[in-house]
Amino acid sequence: MGAPGLVGRRRERAAISGWLAAAFGGAPMLVLCGGEPGIGKTRLATEAADMAAAAGALTRWARAHEGVGTPPFWLWRQLLRSDLAGEGNGPADLPTMIEANSAADRIALFDAVVRRVFALAERSGLLLVVEDAQWADEPSLLLLRYLARELRGARVLVLATHRTVGAGGAAPWRRILPDLGREPVTVQVPLAGLDEAETAHLVRAVTDTAVADDVAREVHRRTGGNPFFVRELSRMLTTDAALAGQRLPASLVEVVGQRAAGLSGPARRMLAAAAVLGEQFSVATVAAMAGRPPLDCLPPLEEAADAGLIAAADTAGAWRFVHALVCEAIEADTPAQERLRLHRSAAEALERVHAGQIDDRLADIARHWAAAALDDPRPAVAWARRAADAALRSLAYEESARLYQLALDAGGPTVDRQLRCRLLIDLAGARWRARDIEPCRTATTEAVALARRIGRVDLIARAALGIEPIGAMAWDLELRRLCDEALAGLDLAALTDPADPADPADPAALADPAVLSRRARLLARSAESSVYLNDVTAAEESSRQALEIAADVTDPAAVIAALRSRQLCRSGPEHVDERAGLADRMTEIGRTLLRPREEMWGRLWRIDTYWERGDLAAVTAELPRLGWCVDQVGGPIARWHLLVVRAALAGALGRYGEALELGRAALATLPADSHPTASGAYRSLECMIAAHIGQERVAASQPSDPPDPSDPAGSPDPRTGRSAGGGEARVGIFRGPLGTAHMLVLAGRKAEALGAYREAGPVQSWRPPPYWRVPTWAFGSAVAVAVGERRDVEFLYDRLLAERGRFVVGGAGTANYLGPVELHLGRAAVFLGRLDDAVADLDTALAYCRAAGAAGFTVETECELAAALTRRAHLGDLDRAGQLLDHAETAAVQLGMEPWARRTRDLRAATSATSTAASARTPAVSPLSPREGEVAELVAQGLTNRQIAVKLFISERTAQTHVQHILTRLGFSSRAQIAAWVTARHQPQDTEGSRLRDAQAPR
Repeated sequence: MGAPGLVGRRRERAAISGWLAAAFGGAPMLVLCGGEPGIGKTRLATEAADMAAAAGALTRWARAHEGVGTPPFWLWRQLLRSDLAGEGNGPADLPTMIEANSAADRIALFDAVVRRVFALAERSGLLLVVEDAQWADEPSLLLLRYLARELRGARVLVLATHRTVGAGGAAPWRRILPDLGREPVTVQVPLAGLDEAETAHLVRAVTDTAVADDVAREVHRRTGGNPFFVRELSRMLTTDAALAGQRLPASLVEVVGQRAAGLSGPARRMLAAAAVLGEQFSVATVAAMAGRPPLDCLPPLEEAADAGLIAAADTAGAWRFVHALVCEAIEADTPAQERLRLHRSAAEALERVHAGQIDDRLADIARHWAAAALDDPRPAVAWARRAADAALRSLAYEESARLYQLALDAGGPTVDRQLRCRLLIDLAGARWRARDIEPCRTATTEAVALARRIGRVDLIARAALGIEPIGAMAWDLELRRLCDEALAGLDLAALTDPADPADPADPAALADPAVLSRRARLLARSAESSVYLNDVTAAEESSRQALEIAADVTDPAAVIAALRSRQLCRSGPEHVDERAGLADRMTEIGRTLLRPREEMWGRLWRIDTYWERGDLAAVTAELPRLGWCVDQVGGPIARWHLLVVRAALAGALGRYGEALELGRAALATLPADSHPTASGAYRSLECMIAAHIGQERVAASQPSDPPDPSDPAGSPDPRTGRSAGGGEARVGIFRGPLGTAHMLVLAGRKAEALGAYREAGPVQSWRPPPYWRVPTWAFGSAVAVAVGERRDVEFLYDRLLAERGRFVVGGAGTANYLGPVELHLGRAAVFLGRLDDAVADLDTALAYCRAAGAAGFTVETECELAAALTRRAHLGDLDRAGQLLDHAETAAVQLGMEPWARRTRDLRAATSATSTAASARTPAVSPLSPREGEVAELVAQGLTNRQIAVKLFISERTAQTHVQHILTRLGFSSRAQIAAWVTARHQPQDTEGSRLRDAQAPR
């Protein structure tokens, strides 16, 4: 019989040839080749590999196996095996990468794998073939999805084959396939059966005879053109008449059964054992199951190979079934009792054969024990738990959760209650890390209920520390309650003798380092929950206690938890000095312990304090240090933080094109569906820039696939479960009613803007978290001014008065800069007609903006100040307004701030008209404005700034500003000179006598 090559598939071959050429030229692709079992997916993949080899490209293969307990990230362990170390820079094998990223989150590992793939592809291109992707472990599939999202510009073609039928247990694949299909780089190739002519060609090639057309048509009818079935039936044909007179089997099980029936007893038994092991198996393991030397097993295996059921594998000492369907058919044909015995035998054999390298076989051993757990579940529970722990260490969270669940299912009601409780806690922790929120909640609830029944408060503490607050009230309330329950129980347990609960133990037990460490971490977690619940008092107290306790222990985990909770609790601008100290401590921990992630957080916290102090130069100076940390940590989350800081800084300095480009890069690095803050951060930056350069220019530079603006701002993130409203207030402001109203104002649609603004509810009901308090009041005030809501402006003005001297930024991750508070106070004061206060605040704001180098906000402030001066129209105000507008217009044109350039021209016209009218009414009699004249009079009376403020019903700060302006206008340096000048102006002027004295004076 012949061994035909690829039959038919001309269109598919041509397509793959084109995709390979495009991918190796820098246009990467993910090809999903789907079809029923035996349809020819592997044969097509082999053809693609031959084409890649002809083009000089590198090809790497991986295969997933149904029901086989492979190690976590099995696909990538195969694709990045250690023999690639010489083909690129850095480690190639996945275990090395996992170990390198074990202290980081899993995204860093994903990023390291992607960079390794890109390095392998750089020289001549790379083809990655993934077979039977539907059986892959979920961590492997998540990494594949991550690669698909990062493929841009890489010389890579990924070809993944998968079953479209007969994949009932492939739940992870069904969840991830839609995501893969939506990626721009993805092409889906459905494979159908061969047509009649192609079937006839394959039948004749297999039988090496001239099979009649009617026989070939019958084969096509029976098989649907499935190449594997065609081959199997063709091997039964010897003559045309043979087919006509022979009943064809109705199923593949019968086809394989008929072929296996002619084997000897040892060969059939060995095939049954091998089928339990999986599609590929080692001679050593089969021999151990049979209790025979490996050499004795070769003759039966060769007999099965001669029958066309198995073949030698590429790996030394390994064999494989010729097709997964053959393996499935033989296992299905094995009686249930015999299968149970074989699974137990397989587990014991794997333990013996792989005793020296057991870690990679843990899940497989657990699978076999679970299949044999009918009479004794204990080995299945122990091995499944051991495998789950190993998967968790490998950052394979979904696989870890599956294995913990396997342990629970295998143990059933017979497992010890304490062990069951621990397994549930571990399951909840794995679900949390996988961001699978509802199953995490279910496991936690069951674990805590069981811990209460058995009186184990330490297990309640473990459950509470295994999850985090998410911004959903029910979840966060329950988490805080668990923390409080555990804290109370830990104290009681430490003070009670476990041998005799009635006998108090040594109170010094409370000082045990382990107890203190756990207490600090519980307090920190309780504080975080309280922040999300907006319970500031409880959060403050818990975080303070956590920090105090952490200072007395040496456990870094306790210290880091306490610092993080304290930073979150003190995120309001009034605590900027304390947070600067927390940032220094976290940075030092990272540097001392060589933990770049902690150092990165410390530097991000420090940059937040620089923003709040308006020190843009310090933000600029800190960026290289932050960049180094981000490079060490790796992963998109770290890069996103760096890009957000750089984008906000560029926007603050007036480099708007650069800011938008960096903002888009941040959004591409961490898409909105991957992180709940990503979209809100981009929208907040966009709002600020649109206010300066116009909505049209921002819209013209939108990313090709922007976040969906119709997405509800308060909806929870589907993977993390975090609510946008509680977890990310920025989203609620900039993507909610206020952001919509702001954009409508910029578009000149004031009536619609007012309707959108009112959807935000009464301003008295706004409850922003501490870190977003100042931006909420400031941004809301600007929108309220624009839509003419006077009462709201008055309310927000009063709130902003308490924030004088601060800057409008978020204190927990600044994504944009909105200038000094005085700018927003001044704008509101102009609207309210408080012109003297407006001028005083805007003068202060202008000094801040100029000192910081905030070019765009300098233009904005100059325009607002010119408008205030024009409305006040005191002597000297109009000249100064004109000077401000001249400078603002020049800068606005240079910065591309066209809306503000237009506004300067409109204001100049208004200033000229006001100046002409004022000149016609009154002559120039004093260099001071009326208000400044009043202040000068009170200075001459000896009043302090505070007394002047009380007398004139203005703030002390405004009084101080007036005094400074008087000194500047008169060229004086002291209050005494002001008093002398006022006194001189009050002396009577004897004009005629003066002229006479002048005339009589000696010349």
